[in-house]
Amino acid sequence: MDIKKLVTFINLVETQNFTRTAKAMHVTQPTVTHDINAIENEIDTKLFNRNKRYVNVTENGWLFYKKIRPLINNYYSAIQDIQKHDLIENSQIRLGYSYSLFNDLYIPKWINKFQKKFPQIKFIIENLNHNELKQYLLDNKLDLMITTGKEVEDLSDIKQYLIEMESFKAIVPKRNPLSRKKILNLKDFQAQNMLFLDSNWAAVDLIKLQNEIIRLNNPIDITYANDLSSLNILIKSGQGIAVGLYCIYAELEDTLSYVSLDWKPTVDLVIITPHNQQKQIVYNFIKFVQNYKLHNNE
Repeated sequence: MDIKKLVTFINLVETQNFTRTAKAMHVTQPTVTHDINAIENEIDTKLFNRNKRYVNVTENGWLFYKKIRPLINNYYSAIQDIQKHDLIENSQIRLGYSYSLFNDLYIPKWINKFQKKFPQIKFIIENLNHNELKQYLLDNKLDLMITTGKEVEDLSDIKQYLIEMESFKAIVPKRNPLSRKKILNLKDFQAQNMLFLDSNWAAVDLIKLQNEIIRLNNPIDITYANDLSSLNILIKSGQGIAVGLYCIYAELEDTLSYVSLDWKPTVDLVIITPHNQQKQIVYNFIKFVQNYKLHNNE
């Protein structure tokens, strides 16, 4: 049965006047008559006694009204709840990332400047390791995630947007003679103290580089950190040499130096979103990040 016809029926019960109901429903009086006749024919019950001068609700009409009125109220309430949910959902961006000094530096800047353009937008932030990030994205718990291109090569039904492309570097304490070299070969780490990130937090690109350093150097002393914040403490305290990227360590202590590596593979820092992403505000944010100038003091 047509909802609009039921709303017409409810209004006519409450006004008991065809003219007022037609005005309230923004239709003609014959349309109201047609809708009421259609309902009575469908349920095979007379709901009104009417002539040119009056409209009376029958006993069955009142019974029908008492049952239908709450249903219509619930129907419109459900529509309002869904519209409210969609409004909230479309004004949120669920962003996932793995902690790094780069993310710690730039994500607050991105959010702050983006919200100046779109003040109604709320960000929900998830700090997860790489495997958790991918699972959250696949489960539609994230609108987008920041990671490396290699890390998501195994994912389908995603869209990928480049933020930055760069090469790995060695992070060397300045007191170490290797810090004075312009470029380091992977075999230069013989007998050095190395600081590595374990595979739960390290991206595929970094794992491959770390494994190659191990293969080419013997002996080598390795300290593994189980997350980036722990690794950063080891690096800052001069406990050894790490390999990293500007997109992981955006700023170094004065006691540390970046030294280029003779390692050709580059790393793509990317934003990933599900292929079926419908929120325009998510794409606005992605474009904003792509246009944001890195390596500056903004």
